[in-house]
Amino acid sequence: MRDITINDILKMILAHIKLIIIVSVIAALGAYIYADNFIPKKYSSTSMIFIKYDAPDTSGNSETTDNRVSSGSLSLSASLAENVSVIFQRCEEMLDITPAGYSVSIASINETNALTITVTGSDGQVCADTANAIRNASPEVFEKYYYGGEAVPFGRPASVPASHSSPNETRYAAFGFAGGLIISILIAIIIEVIDTTIKPGDDLFKIYDVPVFAEIIDFDSDSGSKKKGAVKR
Repeated sequence: MRDITINDILKMILAHIKLIIIVSVIAALGAYIYADNFIPKKYSSTSMIFIKYDAPDTSGNSETTDNRVSSGSLSLSASLAENVSVIFQRCEEMLDITPAGYSVSIASINETNALTITVTGSDGQVCADTANAIRNASPEVFEKYYYGGEAVPFGRPASVPASHSSPNETRYAAFGFAGGLIISILIAIIIEVIDTTIKPGDDLFKIYDVPVFAEIIDFDSDSGSKKKGAVKR
């Protein structure tokens, strides 16, 4: 088996550049069509709330009501926001609002008391309605679990998304193109490697270690086609 250099690989690729381009483009189009037509589309809609809490109670009164805890014990706003986001996603009141098959993500904005409520599912209208329902229910749910402070809806209510959030057809097309490019290059290299015919020029030089000075056209082929024969100096 002949030694293959980087220069040989580049020549192999250039020799099949049309094949490589065609395969890559077809793979990109196929991936885009697959993502656009066969992967279920998901929509996302977001609403916002702001958590306000009272100063810690220094009177020594540690009594709590029901299963509530003093919000004053959570001195840092980031800790409070994180705590509220976890409880809101797991408590029964919020789970009852969320339709089956839809997911809810509640997270603080840059470690502040502002929380985003993002609902993702197959229907944009349902996502917006659910996000607003959780937003509107947040004051009552907050009061149930925390002693002091309040959850305040703010900003614009969640709106129906104009387009789906996933799948990202462009990303699928990019992955398809990259995959097609790699596969087509491998095919081009394999075709050249398994080709055992001797080509004039570099192949003859590698076999006989003699540079090719000129080429003579062979008119006496059985098929009547023109062939080239190499003349060694």
